[in-house]
Amino acid sequence: MTRVLLDYFRRWWWVLALAALLEFRLGWSIANRPQEPFEFWAFMLSLWAGANLLLFDFKRGALRAVAALPLTSRQFGRGWWLATVPLPAIGLAAMLFLGAGAFCQVHPNRALPTASLTLGSLFTLVWLGNGFPMIFAATRRLAGSVWQMTCTFFLSALSILMLFGSMLWAQGASSSPSKCALLLGIGGFLTLVGWVEAERFDLGQAVQYFRGRPEPPALWRNRFRSTPLEAKITASQLPVEPGYGGVPFLLLSRVPRMFGLLAAMSALTALLWVWRGSAIPEQTAVVIFAGSSSMMSWGFMLVFQLLPVLRQLRLLRTMPISVMRLSGTLMALMLVPLIALGAVSAAVAAVALGTPAALTFLSDYTFALAPAALCVFLAVWLGEGKLAYAVLLVVFFGSQQVQLRLQSFLHIPELPLGLVSAIAAICILLALLLTSRALRHSGHAYHGRTTSPGDYPFGLGS
Repeated sequence: MTRVLLDYFRRWWWVLALAALLEFRLGWSIANRPQEPFEFWAFMLSLWAGANLLLFDFKRGALRAVAALPLTSRQFGRGWWLATVPLPAIGLAAMLFLGAGAFCQVHPNRALPTASLTLGSLFTLVWLGNGFPMIFAATRRLAGSVWQMTCTFFLSALSILMLFGSMLWAQGASSSPSKCALLLGIGGFLTLVGWVEAERFDLGQAVQYFRGRPEPPALWRNRFRSTPLEAKITASQLPVEPGYGGVPFLLLSRVPRMFGLLAAMSALTALLWVWRGSAIPEQTAVVIFAGSSSMMSWGFMLVFQLLPVLRQLRLLRTMPISVMRLSGTLMALMLVPLIALGAVSAAVAAVALGTPAALTFLSDYTFALAPAALCVFLAVWLGEGKLAYAVLLVVFFGSQQVQLRLQSFLHIPELPLGLVSAIAAICILLALLLTSRALRHSGHAYHGRTTSPGDYPFGLGS
């Protein structure tokens, strides 16, 4: 098992090293400005230092490779829990304290913020612990008895609520005893659950899950048996509806569904935001909410809308349409739901909060069109792989930094709608031209890939 873990760290050392460097920088920032919240960035770093990396290995067939080793499923579960929860937590905590200590060494008059660093390390531990049962519980899904299925569903739902709840409530948690108790309590429980899940890990069932759709549970296997229907007409007599195939079918089958999902998520987030309340001014809260909502929306579409479609790019390329039209279709998959969501959000904000809030939503969602369009080109050009994921991740987080730097350079709290419209228009036009060129000359995205239910986090498929 030691060699399996060493192989895991050997393959993902560059991601863990990058997370460690950013954690060092976070510790430096905490010591420099201890009054500013830091929890959100600690949460984001913990997402890419734990079980998510192991999920990528599972999707690439690591389970089938290790199944031949003379080790038990329990040993695999324990080893992977150690590799994705306590060991990264110890390493990130050490880098956090090291960064803060380096700042205090350079500035001897500054005291080491031990309390904030300790809470940050504990938050990192429970966030890493939350990711493990969320990934491993998905491999069993509805297997077992009714009680086991109920427990699996409850733990998966609690893990997902912990994940999205941390995105909303993590910032400033160290200054709120109630938030600390809630996050550490639920996270500590899920960390212990992760250790139990590691003890109960079933390698054979996990291999079957990531190879293809698992068999239905024995409880329901004989209860719902479908009866084949007799065809009333022959295949040559089947009516064909004209005008609903190819590109229209692709857009109409995906864009409304993605818009409805994002609208529901945004509405739920807004209700939680209002229910929680905030001590900051209303317009500042609107700016923060609009910026985070637009950023998470196009990031969600990137993972669950664009990348699954690009896995069928070789098939799409055989359709009798021009390269420019296919480029426009790929751009529409990302931009149309974002435009619709921005318009609806601005309309709701205008009714509920007034015109300034509506302009804020329009500005943030319009700015989000620029990185979303560029990601279409980068995903087509680079295809799937570590380099593509790393570049898309840099664009995802870098776009927010570009927006903040522009606001700081212009000395304004938010960018005007005219400026962001010009930036978005230039990026969309540039991305459209570059995407059409990549479709002609790049072959990375045309590589075939087998799609299975394990291709997406938490068991989501296309």
